[in-house]
Amino acid sequence: MITYLAVVKKDINVKKLETLLKSKGIKLAAHYKTIGVVKLESNRPVSESEFQEYFISIEEEKDNLTI
Repeated sequence: MITYLAVVKKDINVKKLETLLKSKGIKLAAHYKTIGVVKLESNRPVSESEFQEYFISIEEEKDNLTI
């Protein structure tokens, strides 16, 4: 399973988004409200162009996070 992090646009109905994602076989694994990010899980690639009205950007999660 591939994990993605996506930056959510303001004033997005997260319940509606979750329903849309489920219909496309994508799981909304977490919603970080404070920073406006969601974690998505999918067996297939998730394209940014597919969800332009909901997300500012989508990136595959990597294990190289540093502080």
